[in-house]
Amino acid sequence: MTTTRFRWLALLALVALPALAEDEPEGELVEKVAVRNRLFEVDDRFEVGGSIGLALLTRLTDHYNFNVTAAWNVAETFAIELRAGYAYSKHTGLADRIAKEFPAVGPTKTADLKDLWEMTVNGVVGARWQPIYGKLGLMAELPVHFQLYLWAGGGVGLFKRDSVIICTQKAGADCGTYLNESKVGPLVSVALGTRFFITRRHAIGLEMRDYSYLDSYLENLDKKTVTAGTANPGGTPATNPGITNLVMLNVGYQFIF
Repeated sequence: MTTTRFRWLALLALVALPALAEDEPEGELVEKVAVRNRLFEVDDRFEVGGSIGLALLTRLTDHYNFNVTAAWNVAETFAIELRAGYAYSKHTGLADRIAKEFPAVGPTKTADLKDLWEMTVNGVVGARWQPIYGKLGLMAELPVHFQLYLWAGGGVGLFKRDSVIICTQKAGADCGTYLNESKVGPLVSVALGTRFFITRRHAIGLEMRDYSYLDSYLENLDKKTVTAGTANPGGTPATNPGITNLVMLNVGYQFIF
């Protein structure tokens, strides 16, 4: 009896499967099983968008970077992108604490602190290599298509620097104004990210991005001079100041034409 039922069920399944395939478009059947073809193609398409970046490693400075982006997808796996933005930046609590405690501690000869340059206006252009296209099955009926990419490029930025130990003007017993500097300098940026396609024209991006730029500061400073509130604190430029790395988590949106 069981064998007979199994045979009838198998026969009904063979008859029903072609009918189901006819009712459901082939693309939807493929979509529910695997990514055999790209559902969202970007070859030879332009895109514009925006992003917000939050600094992940905040030691002496903190940044919030607001960007607008424009890109041309030269191929499915390669794009050229321009990013322009402005970073709201400030000192962290650690930097403020050092400024408050420095006059009472430390040796007579000292150096200013590293990594105090804050990025403000910034612009970079780079290449985006996006070789991996895939799908996440978050729910049975809601697959999410994504594209992983690597980004590398360079540009320029406007930077500002407020010392936390070199006082140029006293306000009573406290310091009223610290040494302030500004400069325009080169930027190098690299990123690893992914973007999730909502529709053919809309995508949400998530990436880790690093901005690297040259540091500079004064050393061989006399403590009495830098805390006296004089306009000329003395000292010499650091011979090996190094490079500042600003690591940010970016969340963005792209509109694809």
